[in-house]
Amino acid sequence: MLLAACCSFTGASVADSKIRFETEDGVVHHGAYVGGNRARLLAVGVDVASSVGPWALGTETVTIKRLLAPIEKPSAIYAIGLNYWGHINATHIAAPQTPSLFFKNAAAFNDPFSSVVIPTLKAPNGTSWPSRPDYEGELAVVLKPGGCKDVSMDDALSCVQGYTLCHDVSMRCFQSTEGGACPGNGGQFSFSKGLDTHAPIGPSLVSASALGDGSGLTLTTHVNGALRQKVSTSELVYGVKAILSFISQGTTLAGGSVICTGTPDGVGDTMSPKTYLHAGDKVDIAIPQIGTLSNPVSFGAAGDAIAPESLDEYLPIAKIREV
Repeated sequence: MLLAACCSFTGASVADSKIRFETEDGVVHHGAYVGGNRARLLAVGVDVASSVGPWALGTETVTIKRLLAPIEKPSAIYAIGLNYWGHINATHIAAPQTPSLFFKNAAAFNDPFSSVVIPTLKAPNGTSWPSRPDYEGELAVVLKPGGCKDVSMDDALSCVQGYTLCHDVSMRCFQSTEGGACPGNGGQFSFSKGLDTHAPIGPSLVSASALGDGSGLTLTTHVNGALRQKVSTSELVYGVKAILSFISQGTTLAGGSVICTGTPDGVGDTMSPKTYLHAGDKVDIAIPQIGTLSNPVSFGAAGDAIAPESLDEYLPIAKIREV
């Protein structure tokens, strides 16, 4: 059952992707990236909270001061575990018989270029544990305003507002069921993956009309310039349609929510030797049609955000057409 329908614009220029950003005066805007750190603003009257792509554009072009996540803070961040065969095989965990769902705290939401902060975690008795912070690059789905419930696979894409990228930062020691060096508390997925700043989203939102069911996209993750993950989203065990159909059963998925669809093989926890994130590391997650989501890593307190001279390295030029 679809809870919201979208509207269309005619007689205008439209773009299949949009970004969200601040200008020099501190005002937040939505627009289409046109290169050279500039964006063409959405048309006057476009309600970004209730509109879906392609997005109607106005004529004004402005300079971007700071790139933000392409959506405002969502009410919910859903995530799917063990959804690529390479990752399943590397973890030596049995493949799930359905999409394996967990939740990331909405306060984990973070912008491109802002730091991912790794805190010191302690047990109630004061014992400190190693955190083993790790990266996970993922395709993310943003749900259409109004959300959906009990949607079939055939109708699942009617729930989708667009696609972006998600960095599912994970504190492996608190996710692990092992004892000894880690708490061994049965695996705290939502806690270990839901800390503040641990869900960067961005850099652009691309409409479902442009990317269809999200398959056939090349996803890569680099850490300090070194390639760690590379996969086609066609290799998802459960694709976007299957995920939406399964998790919407008997459940209202709120509009604007984000679904991180799973990470491929190549995470630090399955490397030999295991290789976790360190202070000063830089993680770049990319799909060419969406752009590159880049975030630095800091320990204890927020570090300096990345301030790129040119956004052209991180954002594709929006495809603008007349309708």
